[in-house]
Amino acid sequence: MSELGRTSGAWRRLPRLAGLVLLLAGVAWWGGRASAQDAARPTGDYVLAQLDAAQQGLAQRMKAQPDRALGTVAQQLGRMGDALRNQLGSAIHQPVEILGGQAKAAAERANAAAQRTQAYLKAVAACRGKDAQAMASSLALAVDQLAKAPATDKSAAPVIDAVETPDQKPLFVVHPADHPLAFVVRGTNLLDPQCANPQLDLTDVQGQLLAVQPVITGITPHSIALRLASTAALKPGGYVLHVVPLRKAFLLGCTKQPEAVATVLVASPLKVTIDYTLTASCRGQGVLTLGQGSLPAITHRGASAAQAIDTAACTHPESYTVSATAHFGGGDQAKVGPITQPADAGITAGLPGGLTVSWDPSVHTLFARSGAALCMGVE
Repeated sequence: MSELGRTSGAWRRLPRLAGLVLLLAGVAWWGGRASAQDAARPTGDYVLAQLDAAQQGLAQRMKAQPDRALGTVAQQLGRMGDALRNQLGSAIHQPVEILGGQAKAAAERANAAAQRTQAYLKAVAACRGKDAQAMASSLALAVDQLAKAPATDKSAAPVIDAVETPDQKPLFVVHPADHPLAFVVRGTNLLDPQCANPQLDLTDVQGQLLAVQPVITGITPHSIALRLASTAALKPGGYVLHVVPLRKAFLLGCTKQPEAVATVLVASPLKVTIDYTLTASCRGQGVLTLGQGSLPAITHRGASAAQAIDTAACTHPESYTVSATAHFGGGDQAKVGPITQPADAGITAGLPGGLTVSWDPSVHTLFARSGAALCMGVE
């Protein structure tokens, strides 16, 4: 066949090939669009499935780390699911956003409770001691506030489903500090651009207004960035951020909407103590205990503690051995060692929570250091 014939045949096939490509592209586009819609438009049964998954996750967490607060959360999620199932009735497969009456608000709050629980489960894995207890108590407070929110039939009722740090890490617990706290609440219907910013009030769980209130540093209908000047004066316990948005209504102007709430727990300052034992194998003397006691407490992330140890009793050390136990509070502890190294070599041992214990024979000093926070959700 001539080159012209081959070229003509290729051109004749091109429309069919183009049609096939367009068809496949259309299928892919529609499938992606459908998936995006499914994700963006949760249905009633989707929310119920999320509640079930959250309860299962809590059950697994309680096997590894029992906590009464988590049992309370699981029960509340179950009650929210039962109530929502009854409210939805035959509309259980409908997208939440097209539901009417009180069912929509109930579904959105139930979904928020499930999301907050999932955020907790992802963040708590490396938490120990009092931090782990505070995380559980914080989750219990968040779910309780969502569960007891008054019923509303507003079509665009606001809801907050996440509290995060500015770099989008979940935030549940705050240790008091004299520096500003920046955080973000995320949800839906938090702002109508045609109206003024929502009213914000930070209170304790009894509803007592705090002397220092957060200020808005950025806002959209789906998020509010906030800054609190200091948390140093906050007493341990739960705190609630009340958000009351305005919404433009025809002929009525901007009117107040139902309240949305976000919660955070202020915990006692961090305190981790480390007990240690340092022994040496000494030529002609056997094994001697050179040091035993507790290092100064670690009270914040990035802190270090040191203890000089008199080694004069061991004239000719052949090796050193270190054992340590970290106490995280609430009866939670972790041990490391005994670890032995030649007398001229250092020893470094890792402990949970980003802690390390090190023996430096050149300066006869035992060190403890707290590295980056591994307990996500705690600031």
